[in-house]
Amino acid sequence: MERRRVSAIVSVLLLGGIAVGVASVGADGVPYTARESGLADHSLPALLYFGFLTLVDTYLGWSLVPFLLGYWAAPSAKWGAVIGLGYAVVALGAYTVGSHVEEVANADELASLPRPPGAPEFAEPDLAASALQMALTPLLPLAAAGAVAVVLIGGSALRFPLLLLLPAAVIVVDLLRRADTPWASIANGLPNAVLVAAGAALLVWTAVAVRRGPGGSGTPLPDGAE
Repeated sequence: MERRRVSAIVSVLLLGGIAVGVASVGADGVPYTARESGLADHSLPALLYFGFLTLVDTYLGWSLVPFLLGYWAAPSAKWGAVIGLGYAVVALGAYTVGSHVEEVANADELASLPRPPGAPEFAEPDLAASALQMALTPLLPLAAAGAVAVVLIGGSALRFPLLLLLPAAVIVVDLLRRADTPWASIANGLPNAVLVAAGAALLVWTAVAVRRGPGGSGTPLPDGAE
């Protein structure tokens, strides 16, 4: 694999992983009421922000980007595992650091407030402890296994173009998950609209790829692939 291509793949992996990790931190603070309420409760920029965060933290970050990484990189099973594992580690690492920064800011704010006499001092957040806790939770192996699987499926889609329908099927699942408040506010309606548009694009992409046949996208197949 040429050096420029490797650099591009690494850049997408790092930027995508950091983006989804940071978005996950922000999504933790999105009020659930934003999905049902309108401009009377939240400003338009806030609703757009909430919708963007939830979309990056779900479909875009954990499904589409790893899939495209696999499809673009056309990895062997070995490189698919490396790319998927690296993506998960970067994403959860960014989430851990972002959560730590948020905890520090909250701790500083609480420390500035008056406290009753004899109240214990606030404990400073410990980044190393947070990282160790993240590494020991089931979230890391689950995220790594999911990312590896998605990257490998993306790479296999070069030889089996019908696999491009899988990320479209995930869109259907995501829309069903959001069906309790389907279009009630911008915070939920905007991601839904993006998902529908992405699904339509994937269907067109699948039709073109099937017509061209394996490797017809112009992306080279993995070594040893026919």
